[in-house]
Amino acid sequence: MRVLISGARGLLGQEIAKVFHSAGFDLRETDIAELDVTDPAACREAVSSMRPEIVIHCAAYTAVDRAESDEACAFALNEHGTRNVASACRDFGALLVTFGTDYVFDGKLGRPYREDDQTCPLSVYGKSKLAAEEALLESGCEHLLIRTQWLYGPGGRNFISTILDKARKGESLKVASDQTGCPTFTPDLAHATLGLVKAGARRIVNFSNEGETSWFGLARFAIEKMGLANVTLLPAATRDLPYPAPRPAYSVLDKKKYIEITGGSPRPWEEAVSEFLSISFSGRTGL
Repeated sequence: MRVLISGARGLLGQEIAKVFHSAGFDLRETDIAELDVTDPAACREAVSSMRPEIVIHCAAYTAVDRAESDEACAFALNEHGTRNVASACRDFGALLVTFGTDYVFDGKLGRPYREDDQTCPLSVYGKSKLAAEEALLESGCEHLLIRTQWLYGPGGRNFISTILDKARKGESLKVASDQTGCPTFTPDLAHATLGLVKAGARRIVNFSNEGETSWFGLARFAIEKMGLANVTLLPAATRDLPYPAPRPAYSVLDKKKYIEITGGSPRPWEEAVSEFLSISFSGRTGL
């Protein structure tokens, strides 16, 4: 089965490529140099030339804070890019698999968000991702949208690696303790994507690792796990941190639908973070 991947050199795209290659799919991996998803003609040509059964659309604008002052670019990549890829998939009969975010919610619900809960994004990034979801639906293409959150993994910079780098430099760290979600390990998300595709899942499905924590809780877990001593780590209110974009206070995702479809359960976030640390920072304990 032929699979075309956009954003294949990104944090998630790299893991998607590894997992689907190992599963025996015939892959064409593209990134910005090979496929500019903001160009409708380029999207159409890419899909028409390969005629993939599946397009996995990982290309996205993910700079949450920068989007507040770069709205046009965020919407160009997230909304219009998704519309262009979706239109090509519709015209050539390909299944489109792509990824959403917990930032389409306002965080006021007080329980884990289900796939059919009301959206209400607070930030430009969240609004651009919701616009991408709407473009996908309006296109009429066969699709699977996987909403996820708080991604990290071995393929690029992420919150955990940034925190550990600062801790090793002896920097005093203030981290938000009033935002609650669940860290998601990109290899786990890639395997979940494969499982959902094989199970024939369609429309919207949530996936993250299991459990919940704050950014502060995640930072503390990683620092303690790495045996870093004499680190000043302080909890902080989001309003006191220099981040332009507003964020949902509670955006944990409900995974019941994923479990029902695949028969598998996401592993706890602590287990996944521990694996990431052992893979990425082996032998680098202590200051």
